[in-house]
Amino acid sequence: MRLHLLHLPTLLLLLGGTLCARDHVLTIGGGYSPAGNQVSLERNVLFFEKLRAEKLPDGTSHDLYFADGTSPRPDLQFRREGEEVPRANLLMAGLFGSEKNLANHYRNNVLKGVRDISSPAALEKWFQEEGPKLAAGDRLVLYVTAHGGRSGSKGNKYNTKIWMWDRKSLEASRLAGFLAGLPEGVKVMTVMVQCFSGGFSHLIFEENNQKKEGATRSICGFYATVCDREAAGCTPDVNEENYDEFSSHFWAALRGRTRMEKEITDCDYDGDGRVSFEEAHAYAILTSRNIDIPVRTSGAFLRVHSRLRSEKKEDRELLGRETPYAEILERAGPVDKAVLEGLSARLELEGKKRGTFAHEKASKLGKEIQKVEGEKKEQKKKLDGVRTVIGRTILYRWPDLENRHSSGAVRLLSEEKLQAEFVVAVEEHPRYSEWNRLKQERGKLNDRELELSREYANWRRFVRIFENVAYAVNLEKIADEDVVQAYQRLLEAEREGFSGN
Repeated sequence: MRLHLLHLPTLLLLLGGTLCARDHVLTIGGGYSPAGNQVSLERNVLFFEKLRAEKLPDGTSHDLYFADGTSPRPDLQFRREGEEVPRANLLMAGLFGSEKNLANHYRNNVLKGVRDISSPAALEKWFQEEGPKLAAGDRLVLYVTAHGGRSGSKGNKYNTKIWMWDRKSLEASRLAGFLAGLPEGVKVMTVMVQCFSGGFSHLIFEENNQKKEGATRSICGFYATVCDREAAGCTPDVNEENYDEFSSHFWAALRGRTRMEKEITDCDYDGDGRVSFEEAHAYAILTSRNIDIPVRTSGAFLRVHSRLRSEKKEDRELLGRETPYAEILERAGPVDKAVLEGLSARLELEGKKRGTFAHEKASKLGKEIQKVEGEKKEQKKKLDGVRTVIGRTILYRWPDLENRHSSGAVRLLSEEKLQAEFVVAVEEHPRYSEWNRLKQERGKLNDRELELSREYANWRRFVRIFENVAYAVNLEKIADEDVVQAYQRLLEAEREGFSGN
């Protein structure tokens, strides 16, 4: 395999440019349409704005690309607290349509200073016009709070994508090309929270492809979850106290205060008096209770260049999941050690075989999730069958509902007397109680799946950090010195922070 390293000239430029280095912030936010642009994405940008104002010098450049840009049209989805959907509307949607988005409303976003629409073309224009203005030693801070998609490439599962406005998508390989065009010596730090965001951890390779050469610049990144898994966070809920997504915790650690202005004092894990990006990443892992399995660039690097113990003769001296926990803990740095100990306490994990036990536990939970998914498919067939029977009876009573946009159908949901008659007709149907029971069962299955996914994520987080420590120790045993040095430079970039931290 080819070596994926930072070139020496680039490193010298980085070192030479640190005295006048500046941060340049680029934010990509919003969804692919009004129905896919939840208010939490807007609030993420506003929370990040607080951090920028408090931790970055005045005059730090910031360019924001969000949803439909500066258009005055409603582009944001939100749900009012305490508002209930009328019973007739709820039953109508359940029988003849979808209950999804039924309680949601729309407005224009309130963000200030939006530069343009969130689109691949607009972003490419930024890299063409603004990118060349960056100088060696400068750092580009790229924050993405959007939706994401799986890779469409059979040969590269890491080539995931960012969904942008009007259902346009930006693949990781294309973003890698944009970054490659920046002036030599410009550093890059990314924070991405979209689904499947872990695919972008391979921006350290040309075209985001581990089979190619390494990128010739310093790139480090922090991602909400792995490349083949959805992320938590997007919601039309306006109550930020309920938000539990990666960047909420990441930025809070660096800021020293949460969204709700609660002070944070317990994430300086190495005790040096400041909070680094690495520590913010660890804080997010330890604080969140969601389905995310956070990823950082150094971990992606290790999984390409190192390996774990196997039955092969040459690997028997390497560390692996079966390595005693005490040895892994001894070899871990202060931040990884804090995560391992914190997750051990949360999971009530004890003993020396924690690596293998956690891996087996995660595998078992994965199978349970698949079982629930199968139960949901079978249960949906039953639910659809009963719904069809009830719906057919209601259509005989109100044939106008054959077209829900007809004047008769609209009147049915507009006049109070007709609404009441409709509700009574549905609820007195002989199979209504069965339909209601199946809907409740559906809800319980969804809750069970979410509960299992959160538990699975906790165990996978532990396994990933455990493996990272083993991979790092093994790297020094099996890799060339220049590969080890490249890894150390990645760690150094991850251990940086903002000037105010």
